[in-house]
Amino acid sequence: MSHLRRFGAIVFIFMLAACGGGPAGAPTAGQAKDFATACDKANDGQRIAVTGYLRFPDSFTSSDSVVLRLYEQNDYSGKPVGVQINFGEQPNQVTTVGDNYTDRDLKVHLANGQVAGYGTPVKVSGKVYFPVAAQDFPCALENPLVEAAP
Repeated sequence: MSHLRRFGAIVFIFMLAACGGGPAGAPTAGQAKDFATACDKANDGQRIAVTGYLRFPDSFTSSDSVVLRLYEQNDYSGKPVGVQINFGEQPNQVTTVGDNYTDRDLKVHLANGQVAGYGTPVKVSGKVYFPVAAQDFPCALENPLVEAAP
């Protein structure tokens, strides 16, 4: 292997390590923010943490992931924050649901392996992004770390 190729391979490995091993990397805790300031433009691209109550959207089409809605209060009023989360049975994933789901079917696998259902307060950390197309939420969190609320 030439020295230039070897150098390139080493640089690539260091870049992957800096990213946490892949495109998204392992989810980590974010900086705690008040729910009211979570979608401030200053948070774009930042990893933040907010506490609230998760629920399913009215409908979704993907079978790999869903954007859950995180509300500040358990009456599910006001503008939510989106939470882009994969379906699965691993930590920081939501259990797959059928076509005729209700909020009562919500089962989120927390980072510690426990499961939180509908109406359970959670703390969600994620990288803030602003959707290009209009949504019922002003911003969303990707690559979530979901924990029991303190």
